[in-house]
Amino acid sequence: MEINRKWMVYASWTIALLTCFVAGFFLADSGKDPGGLRQWFTAVSNRSVDAVGKPYKLVLTRTYLCGVRDEEHKPTSLNHLAETMVDYKGWEIVSADSAKMILMKREQDISPRCKENGHFGISADGMLTLFHGVPSEQEVVQTFYRINTAKMEASLSKEEVENLKRGIRVRDLAEYNSILSTYGEFQLNDDY
Repeated sequence: MEINRKWMVYASWTIALLTCFVAGFFLADSGKDPGGLRQWFTAVSNRSVDAVGKPYKLVLTRTYLCGVRDEEHKPTSLNHLAETMVDYKGWEIVSADSAKMILMKREQDISPRCKENGHFGISADGMLTLFHGVPSEQEVVQTFYRINTAKMEASLSKEEVENLKRGIRVRDLAEYNSILSTYGEFQLNDDY
């Protein structure tokens, strides 16, 4: 719904500009030029014609549940922009100007990078953390909450606690959610 509204705004501006161009040409033919409109119409139409052949950049931003944000740059041209946008149905328009348009998509999955080498562990300050690589490498991807280690050690086997300290490999969204669920019961409330 949000994308349709944004496209309606762009379509409205396009119609308004076209109406101005038509009005400008009628004013030029009539010989009247109230307030220098002819110069404005000429300048705008020249800029529009110049912009059509120039390269235009689409910036595709994906955000994942694991906190990773990927960005991809795709060159296109303004005269092919409408055709290109068909491929990005469901993406949100974040911003647009005469040189680029930024689109964003919220993926309901963990990133390929997290699937490749993601490990849950405990950071040095006791936070449940998703790392790229094992926790000892300290490459943090996402931090969740502080773990009540005393409660966890009393409830889980020594092997399960050691696994978390060494790093538990996560390969897909199901494992990601399972680990969050399992260790969520040991979340330490900082309100005390």
